[in-house]
Amino acid sequence: MKLIPDLKQQIEVIIGTTLDEYEITMHEWIQSIDHLIGLDENKPQHILNRASKGERGSLESSSISSDVLSLHHGERVFFKVGINEQAKTVLCWGCDAASITMETRRLIELLILNKFITSQSDNSSLFKNDTDKQLSSLGIWLKEQIKDYDAGSFDPLPDSFASIAGFQEEKVLFLLQGETPDSQRVDSIVLNKLLESYFGEDITLIPLGEQEWLFMGDEEIVTGEADEDTAEARKESLNAFCMGLYELVASEFAGVFHLSASLPCIPKEALLQVTFLLQESMELGRSFHVTQHIHLPWNLQLEQLVASISEQQRMRFIRETGKDTTLFNDSETLATLETFFSLDCNVSETAKRLFIHRNTLVYRLDKIKQEIGYDVRHFKSAIVVQLLLLMYKVTKKA
Repeated sequence: MKLIPDLKQQIEVIIGTTLDEYEITMHEWIQSIDHLIGLDENKPQHILNRASKGERGSLESSSISSDVLSLHHGERVFFKVGINEQAKTVLCWGCDAASITMETRRLIELLILNKFITSQSDNSSLFKNDTDKQLSSLGIWLKEQIKDYDAGSFDPLPDSFASIAGFQEEKVLFLLQGETPDSQRVDSIVLNKLLESYFGEDITLIPLGEQEWLFMGDEEIVTGEADEDTAEARKESLNAFCMGLYELVASEFAGVFHLSASLPCIPKEALLQVTFLLQESMELGRSFHVTQHIHLPWNLQLEQLVASISEQQRMRFIRETGKDTTLFNDSETLATLETFFSLDCNVSETAKRLFIHRNTLVYRLDKIKQEIGYDVRHFKSAIVVQLLLLMYKVTKKA
């Protein structure tokens, strides 16, 4: 439902905190009303207005349950934002009750009323079909599981999701994140059609957030043009495929996008683990390489190592190893080193990529050697400088 992400973002701006999503049965919602409607804070505004005028009005949940848009239960407030009549479920958003005032709560109810009453009268439903509902629920389950995954506590993929078409076959998983203007946010339906046109097949699109999606493609389509049947050849083929896919998405929609991808896996067995890996790679790539938009796990192994080192140890490494790390603030030096390392320390190829004469590049490398004491044309020195550069980046942001 297109209105949900826009409205959710508006409300989160108002209350200054994130809204959690819940899907419960209509019976559970009505039961909650039965238990909690006696509290004034849970009565609809028109019931309170009648009471203030001395009018009598029934407080039975059966007569006013359709008017209840929010419930205060324990330490949280829950807002009803959608109904799936076919599945007989209610979608709710919840937040800490202490984070909002009663006036703010009533304002949020009014926003929900304005957005959803009209759409409900037009017989629109929260989910277009059972598959959409299943994928939306899977996205919620993945988000909850990933919170605990780093601590080693996670559950296997439930049978209700394992039966999704394609989950028992080898697939390449992709993660796409977008940063788009509110008025031009990407619609999942439009994105799905665009991806299907690029892949040439039906795409399983799993929403993970307001502008974050997980989807998968057939291995033969993604890596079928690899020169050899080796892991390195598949990585090169996948990298080329991602570059084309990123250009397509970036040219079609407004905003900034980031893309990550996995090597082939069987989603039924590894969906959670691979999703966690892709999100971690996205975070590493966006932290260490701010100008890049494609973040593949196998290209970020050193970054992963550096990120796992404590800030105290990083500072010690910089202090004992780097003589003058301020040269990393120079954009020309930074571009020179990053390009040089990405091209396996090849002087000629780096000069071509930077569109400079080979002697100009040699001059820059000599200057770096003079300032920090390491000649990056030698393997050991190159490793030290690359680690130094990565630690400097992440420590500078800490």
